[in-house]
Amino acid sequence: MDVQQLFKSLRKEAECPLCLETVKDPKTLPCLHSFCLVCLDKHAHYARIQLQTAIKCPVCQASFQIPEEDTFGGLPASFHLNRLVDLLALADGGTESQQCGSCEENNTATHYCFECQSFLCTTCFKAHQRFKATRGHKNISVDNLQADDVEMLIRRPVMCSVQYHQDQPLEYYCKDCNVCTCIKCSVVSHTHHTMVDMQKATDEQKIQIAEALKKVKAEVVIFENEMKNQTEFMNKNKTQISAAREKMNETVDDCIRLLTEHKASMNAKFDEINQAHQKAHATNLENFQQAVAQLKSSLEQGENILERNINAEILQTKPVIIGRCEDLLNAKKPEIYKPPCVHYVIEQKLDISDRVVVSHTNPSSILVKDLCEKVEEQNETHFTIITRDSEERPCYNEDDYIKCDIRTLTGDSFKTVHLKIEDKEDGSYKVRYTPPHTGLYEVKVEVNGQPLDGSTWSVQVIPHQYQLKFSFGSNGSGPGQFDGPYDIAVNKKTGTVAISDYRNERIQLFGTNGRYLREIGLRTGCSSLGFTKSGHIIAVTPSDVHKMSLLSKQGKFVKHIDSEHLKFPFHISTDGVDDITVCDRESNEVIAISHDGTGLVTRIAASEHNRSVMCAIYHKDTDRYFVSDSKADLVKVFDKNGNFLYEIGRGKLLNPFGLAIDKFNNLIVCDTGNKRLKVFTTKGDFLSETEQCFHTPRFIAVSKEGEVLVTDYEKDCVFLFQ
Repeated sequence: MDVQQLFKSLRKEAECPLCLETVKDPKTLPCLHSFCLVCLDKHAHYARIQLQTAIKCPVCQASFQIPEEDTFGGLPASFHLNRLVDLLALADGGTESQQCGSCEENNTATHYCFECQSFLCTTCFKAHQRFKATRGHKNISVDNLQADDVEMLIRRPVMCSVQYHQDQPLEYYCKDCNVCTCIKCSVVSHTHHTMVDMQKATDEQKIQIAEALKKVKAEVVIFENEMKNQTEFMNKNKTQISAAREKMNETVDDCIRLLTEHKASMNAKFDEINQAHQKAHATNLENFQQAVAQLKSSLEQGENILERNINAEILQTKPVIIGRCEDLLNAKKPEIYKPPCVHYVIEQKLDISDRVVVSHTNPSSILVKDLCEKVEEQNETHFTIITRDSEERPCYNEDDYIKCDIRTLTGDSFKTVHLKIEDKEDGSYKVRYTPPHTGLYEVKVEVNGQPLDGSTWSVQVIPHQYQLKFSFGSNGSGPGQFDGPYDIAVNKKTGTVAISDYRNERIQLFGTNGRYLREIGLRTGCSSLGFTKSGHIIAVTPSDVHKMSLLSKQGKFVKHIDSEHLKFPFHISTDGVDDITVCDRESNEVIAISHDGTGLVTRIAASEHNRSVMCAIYHKDTDRYFVSDSKADLVKVFDKNGNFLYEIGRGKLLNPFGLAIDKFNNLIVCDTGNKRLKVFTTKGDFLSETEQCFHTPRFIAVSKEGEVLVTDYEKDCVFLFQ
């Protein structure tokens, strides 16, 4: 090949696909395509402007994450392109391309010695030629490069880049460090490492690369064959599609014909109605005209007599005129003709529901996978429908019509559950649904109008089982640490979690993910707290009698909520409602007061035991109060007027404390004595319980997302259940 033609080819090979210039500081993406570092960084910059976190290779469209340091400088350099750039710079006479490797003046290289494997300036080359030992070496002139010389330069040995080793070629490979080294480096830096000849290591890795490429090549063949098969299938289906299209056109033409006939019939009907109305209108109008003519005639005759003003005539005709006028005025008047209203009522629209499906799918061979016999209420679950042909081989057809119906018997009627069918476009369909309540559900599946073998299936929906997700906090007085975490509350608008850090005499605020936000210092410990609708915090401290403290969102004291109805408030519950439900330690009563403390809503004598009422909450949906009695070991339920209704948990609870209603409208109880949570329906039916992971669970709160947070007084942490 001509050297100029070769350089032209190399220049094209060294071109950056983005800027179309000779690549500068080339960096190679994992897809093995190389670009200028500056071009890659610009490409990433444009992606970040569009709020993207990844870029696509401009050549093959493979996607790669943008590095956190906002530069692709950490990508490997392209060895081959760097060498090509050096050669192109030699050919173009670039002064920065290569420097003499023999002298210290860093003169521009004019020759290259293949045996010394070094670039030489003019002065060093002359000296090189004078020495007997080097006089016979093979050299080439940079100004007179030939095609063979260029090929040899591309394949010239790689020299070591370590200082003072630049005259040494890389001849060894360190298996421990995975780097190529010169003989000096192997002695200085890689003592006792496993060193092998670089050619031997290359041969071994070439085999591995060849194996990987062989697999890729086989995959390419598979894809190309699949593409070929798909094309053949499409060609075979053209006739079927044409027939289906013709049938569709015939069907639509028939519908158009029927609609056209119907349109003509309706227009004829409208014309008939209009003619009848016009005839009735003309007849009635004629009656009006006749009555008007008679009135005008009598009026004209009477006015003429009055105008002539002849006494004898007036006296003679007066009885006749008045009698005629009375007859005309008393005569039956024609009624206005009001045509009836005309409407076009659509009893049934024309609906073409026929469907032609050409498919190898055989409903009797279809497989339903992952259909659980038991699932949790209000938890999204799914199962998969796999379409198969008559030989039970998986197949996919985009025209397949999948219909699924999930129902539960509610009262005397079935209630259909909302579901979503996701077509994976590979012959599998994922059916997602969320059962709203516990009970027995039935599942029916049809494909292309045919019910599946074995349909229907039964699914038992069971109560939700809470699982521990994580805990946060430890013993101490620093941010996020606790010394006796007691009560807990959640702001339902913002999701902020407030925890009374009792012995540290403060309130700490967190996100629901356990991330510490800030603290609110108090004069004494806080036994209970809650959020108001506006996001303020109500705090109960042991030093305050008859009253509670209202704090701003920033934690600043606003005022005292003083109430004559309270003696010694111990625990409060707000849950964002207007009223405050208070457990009074001294009176052992549950007292509901207005948000300003002045009005008494309800007073409940909740227990005959002394200081046994630990927590009370009001549930708006049932209009009831739930009260934990630690000495009676149960939860008592009262109506809004304070009348006892029933009890929950007898024989199942030991020293119950905190209460909360979860997103399923179930009652969660801190079963402190048994060191776990227990879940009941609001009617008192036991549903489930958590594992024994607590030491002293005290109080409980439910986040906006339905997560359950529990304080552990002795473990100095907060548990979060999903």
